[in-house]
Amino acid sequence: MPATAVRPELRGSAPGTDMISTPDQRLRVFVSSTLHEMAAERQAVRDAVTRLRLVPVMFELGARPHSPRQVYRSYLAQSQVFVGVYGQSYGWVAPGQERSGLEDEYQLSAGMPRLIYVRSPAPDRAPRLEQMLARIRNDGSVSYQSFPDAAELQRLVENDLAVLLSERFEMTRPRDDAAAAVPLASALPAPATPLIDREQETAAAEDLVTRPGA
Repeated sequence: MPATAVRPELRGSAPGTDMISTPDQRLRVFVSSTLHEMAAERQAVRDAVTRLRLVPVMFELGARPHSPRQVYRSYLAQSQVFVGVYGQSYGWVAPGQERSGLEDEYQLSAGMPRLIYVRSPAPDRAPRLEQMLARIRNDGSVSYQSFPDAAELQRLVENDLAVLLSERFEMTRPRDDAAAAVPLASALPAPATPLIDREQETAAAEDLVTRPGA
């Protein structure tokens, strides 16, 4: 995944600070998708997130004293990672709005680590969703993967979240300047030279470069 600014919630408690998180304060993963079309995929992502002992944040329609837009915006503001799962539907565009909640959620996730998954094949994909995905491809700051079914999606999400967290940990791990300046390869033992115990080959090579006219 491309480099993204690390949010404070991804850093954890640094040594010497007074902030100690309680066990219930785990990384929150916001899952964006259409509700009915992607029901199986939403469950697969939920399972992947919970298997890693993280918290899935999923907007569901229901009776509440807030508009759906207020709810998912609030959910996003309290999340640290964005997972977008797209199939064929662009989603519902509310009266007076220019874009669907699906696209609005993606736009609002700017600055967060984002994992994007697109179901393929999707022969009846809505033109506006196709345009949205094209913009994501052309953006260059977000990469995404295609998936054929819910089982494969669960595997991808679980693996990608684990890699994402590993990368963030490595980026924030304290290290001294000298250690940071030394490439990892140079810190490893140098392999034995293949010329050891090969006197004949060494002599032949020396003769080739020292003979007159070489």
